[in-house]
Amino acid sequence: MMSMHTRLIASCALAIVPALGLAESNTTVGIGLDYSEGKYGETETSRTWQIPLTVRHETGPFILKLNVPYVRASGLAAPGGDRRSETRDTQRGLGDVTATAMYAAHYDSAAQFGIDVGAKIKFATADDSKSLLTTGENDYSVLADLYKAFGANTVFGTLGWTRKGDPAGVDYRNPWFFSLGFSNKLSDVNSWGLSYDHREKLSSRGDPVSEAMLFFTHRYSKQWRVQAYAVTGFSDASPDLGGGMSVSYSY
Repeated sequence: MMSMHTRLIASCALAIVPALGLAESNTTVGIGLDYSEGKYGETETSRTWQIPLTVRHETGPFILKLNVPYVRASGLAAPGGDRRSETRDTQRGLGDVTATAMYAAHYDSAAQFGIDVGAKIKFATADDSKSLLTTGENDYSVLADLYKAFGANTVFGTLGWTRKGDPAGVDYRNPWFFSLGFSNKLSDVNSWGLSYDHREKLSSRGDPVSEAMLFFTHRYSKQWRVQAYAVTGFSDASPDLGGGMSVSYSY
């Protein structure tokens, strides 16, 4: 799924700010529920539900992430501008699996500033007969994450480029994407933030992805975390509105 908050959602999906500094080895497993709706240039509203299972493993300077979603999409189109159905339809099943590998290329503990670089692959693992769930082709991205802390506040951003896989009869552009945001630590257990995601349009007739997200995170303990978020879009490739939550456990 190419929506920027599937995290595209290219931020994330869930706009999780990277930990400052090199982490000890640990693994985080999470599950979420995501909803989005929009007309995506059509006359009728389309709706997409996702239940993503995520696994994130950190060891030294490396961060490995895997996202496996179950998707139910109904309507004529889906977020991202690359999935459409010729007739109104409801499709469900496992979506495309996304794997990401990041490397902490630079970290200055005095300035609390870091740069991570890496790559992401969206594998076309969904049933290619379900055009609302997948393009049927792999997408390959390279990206860099930057972040800096200012006391209780952290600003962060992402810049990247995607090599889009082209289904039969389609010639997608290979778009640049970026995100900008900040988070604020309200207490030892609560934080909130805002982010904006943008991706260039995939065709001359298409729209860019353009959407903003508000998120809130609560840590029940060192291991358990809950995050909720709301999304609104500003283009036909983004949802009119969306939201969701996730629960994660670290060990």
